[in-house]
Amino acid sequence: MRMIAPVLALALIMLQACSAVGLSKNKRPQSPAPAATPSLRTDPVTIENLLRWPLEGAASKEKVIQALDRLFQMKHLRASQFAGQGPVRLTDGHILSFAYIRKLSGEIDIGVDPDSCVAPDWAAAITGASLNPVYQDAHGVDRGKQYDASGNGIAVRINTTPVTYRCVTAIHIYPLPK
Repeated sequence: MRMIAPVLALALIMLQACSAVGLSKNKRPQSPAPAATPSLRTDPVTIENLLRWPLEGAASKEKVIQALDRLFQMKHLRASQFAGQGPVRLTDGHILSFAYIRKLSGEIDIGVDPDSCVAPDWAAAITGASLNPVYQDAHGVDRGKQYDASGNGIAVRINTTPVTYRCVTAIHIYPLPK
C-alpha cells in the first residue's frame, strides 16, 4: 500500500501537468485563416434579375443600377461614370467580374465570370433574346455570339465566350434609339 500512494500521487501530478498544457494550447490566440483570394461579397441579387429587370422599363433598370452599386461599391470615375471590380458572388452562385455604368448615355456593362458559366440558351430564353448573326469583328476575329432582347425602350445584349459559345461573359444594357 505504501508504494501505491506515491505512484498515485505521481500519476495525479502528471495528469494535472497534461491538462495544464492542454489548456494553455487552447488559450493561445488562434491565427486567422488566410484570406481567400479573391474575396467575394454576396447580395440577394441573381443573374436572372439582372437580365430581366432592364426589360421591365426605366424604373426596373434603376433597380439594376442600385444593385450594382451595392454589390460593387461603385467608384466614381468622372462625370456620371461609375465602375466596380469583382469578383462578386450573387445569391444564385454566379460570379460577376465587373460593372460599368454610364449614367449620361444610360448604358450599363456587367462582366460575368465564365467559370461560373451562365448558359446562353437559358439567358436567351428568359429574356426572349434572339441570336445576332454577327459574331466576328471587322478583322474576322471571333468575339463570341451575341443575343439581343428589348422591351419598354431598353435593350439587353448578351455576349458569350468566343469559339465555344458555352458561357455568358457580359451583359450590356442600353436605351433603344428614339
